[in-house]
Amino acid sequence: MPQAAPRSVALSAAVLNAILVVLALIWLGSVASYTFRPTLRDLASHLMRGERYDDSALERIVTRVGSDAKGLCDPKLSRNVVLIQLRLLSNAIEAGDAAAMDLRLPNVTGAAKQLIACSPSESIGWLALYWAEIRTLGFSPSAISYLTQSYTFAPHEMWVQLFRAPLALRAYGFLPEKLKQQTLDDFDDIVGARQLPTALVIYQAASAATQAVLLNQMCSQPDEVRLVFRRFAQDRGFTISHPCFPASASQRG
Repeated sequence: MPQAAPRSVALSAAVLNAILVVLALIWLGSVASYTFRPTLRDLASHLMRGERYDDSALERIVTRVGSDAKGLCDPKLSRNVVLIQLRLLSNAIEAGDAAAMDLRLPNVTGAAKQLIACSPSESIGWLALYWAEIRTLGFSPSAISYLTQSYTFAPHEMWVQLFRAPLALRAYGFLPEKLKQQTLDDFDDIVGARQLPTALVIYQAASAATQAVLLNQMCSQPDEVRLVFRRFAQDRGFTISHPCFPASASQRG
């Protein structure tokens, strides 16, 4: 019988907000500010660059595209639909709108399944199923299976890792050993790419026990990387206490 994980494993709105920062989905304007009518590909590109569209506009677009593309197998189109459905779900979670969440979760699941049916190697589709699963049923064997598939098909694809790392690390304590190592590999790759502000957001979203593991991972990084990471942490108002992050002169004073 599946063992349900504590509710803390399901992502809170605060953790989701951290994920959106990781993905640069901070949303600065509104659809009314645009003087063109975007294609779905254009829209997904604008969302990933941090631009904002009204929920109702996103709904109209994915509904129209879903109707036009019914029965077709187009991985790029289906992938973009998944990303937009994920954005609509995250908006509902941030707003604390339970009714909207109930509506959005099946849409995410449906879009992800359609993408995988068309292209089974789409890591983001498996990751979307993982997220929907832990939001609805908690941590389960199915959730482990979905996350495993995401890593199988894109172990080191950076744009997927930026989305996956905070989701997977939030459940780090419940993962099998192989998945634990893969989540740490995500974090290592992000740090290795010198995406340190992003790495810090991911670190903040993790539990205290997982944060300690992540700091241990950083011990092998060059001194300057750890110094910059600590400085970013200080700028956000908290202090890192770890043997690999010795206190600065000002802190000792």
